[in-house]
Amino acid sequence: MKQIAFKKDDVICRQGEIGACMYCIRSGSVAVYTNYGTDRVRKLAELKEGEFFGEMELIENEPRSATVVALTDGTLLDEITENTFLDYFEQDPVKVFMILQQLSQRLRKTTKDYLEVCHAICDVTEQPDGVPMDPELQARLLAIQNEYMMFNMSGLRFY
Repeated sequence: MKQIAFKKDDVICRQGEIGACMYCIRSGSVAVYTNYGTDRVRKLAELKEGEFFGEMELIENEPRSATVVALTDGTLLDEITENTFLDYFEQDPVKVFMILQQLSQRLRKTTKDYLEVCHAICDVTEQPDGVPMDPELQARLLAIQNEYMMFNMSGLRFY
């Protein structure tokens, strides 16, 4: 497995690039951003030693969904390619389990955030304040509200 060192503020990978690997943080820390380098930049997370990033690109073979930047000098990453990842199943199943735990935690948080937004949309669409809503926006909000209601009626709970 290849190890790569980065200095503070080094860009490790960029949103939109095709990625063929994921990374495990051996030491140091990184920040995950969308729209990095623009006036719409948004920090999504800070990750530290033992955490992973880039797994979506490795598994799905899609462009990177965010830009990752080193926060500390001497940030050391393990580069995990598809072959390395597949080897983990035989040689290091604990590492595979850790990756799956992190994926599950991220999915749980995303689902919780999504449901909170859906709930807020329901509140907005149910409490008109007398100002007419744009019909297209109202249709989109009602579609999300319906999706939320169907999800709630399914009885599934993620948090």
